[in-house]
Amino acid sequence: MTTQAELTAFSPAKINLYLRITGKRADGYHDLETIMLPLDFGDEIVCQLRPTGLSMECDNAMLPTDDRNLALRAARQLAERCQVKQGAHIILRKRTPLAAGLGGGSSNAAIVLATLNKLWKLNTAPVILNELAAGMGSDINFFLAGSTALCRGRGEQVEPVPCRLSATVLLINPGFGISTKWAYESWAKAAAGLTVAPPPVTLLTRALAEDDLAGVAAAMFNSLEAPSVGKFPVLDLLKDALRTNGAAGAMMSGSGATVFGLFAKTSDAVRAATQIRAEFGPSMWTHVTRADRSSESVH
Repeated sequence: MTTQAELTAFSPAKINLYLRITGKRADGYHDLETIMLPLDFGDEIVCQLRPTGLSMECDNAMLPTDDRNLALRAARQLAERCQVKQGAHIILRKRTPLAAGLGGGSSNAAIVLATLNKLWKLNTAPVILNELAAGMGSDINFFLAGSTALCRGRGEQVEPVPCRLSATVLLINPGFGISTKWAYESWAKAAAGLTVAPPPVTLLTRALAEDDLAGVAAAMFNSLEAPSVGKFPVLDLLKDALRTNGAAGAMMSGSGATVFGLFAKTSDAVRAATQIRAEFGPSMWTHVTRADRSSESVH
């Protein structure tokens, strides 16, 4: 529902089809080369106009709704930057697993920025929104762009890439999160033992543009997989199960712990999800989705 006093927006999750760490930066972050794909699965955000003040609620009790929440911090940053006198109440209906490598928090922050820009009728230039986004996190700029993209720097340099991939995506989360900080800190140690060079990212961009599922599967890469799989061997078992059940390719997304498989047919992905829950237990979280084709998040 949309009224003058309320806007509802979709906050998509993402998967990383490619994530190569190219080095450590002086500011503590890492330089990346990553391709992210937005999904048609994610959270819902409602922004309601208030005379003053900023507040937030969420239907997942595990998620803080104070200034520890990136979405609320994004609202404050926008209000301060644009000297907004009005307030807003943010309602987050959380569907994305927490600390899952699916970009949930970054997506929420980006969508709050875009939605409050409309709700408050600010007409803030995209360059300003991207400036705010870059100051808060690495993936927020990607979600502001709203399409499959090649991201560099620490993730804030976003270059949209053509994506005609028609594959179905099966997400599997083992029920625990992985700290992004731990994953990056553990990367250097794991990388020292790697002898195989990652495929060039151009192989993946070409395969995405041509809807070449086999080519996409062959070109996928994630620098953070080695440390995470080393600590949590179940991730490797889940990837093997995805491939055994028909996935053209399987990989961990971001810093984990979600893994995903790419399938040519939705029916095969649904069947694989049923088989994997039967093998690993019914509590294993699975979701069948596809790439997000929407061009407008706020409706």
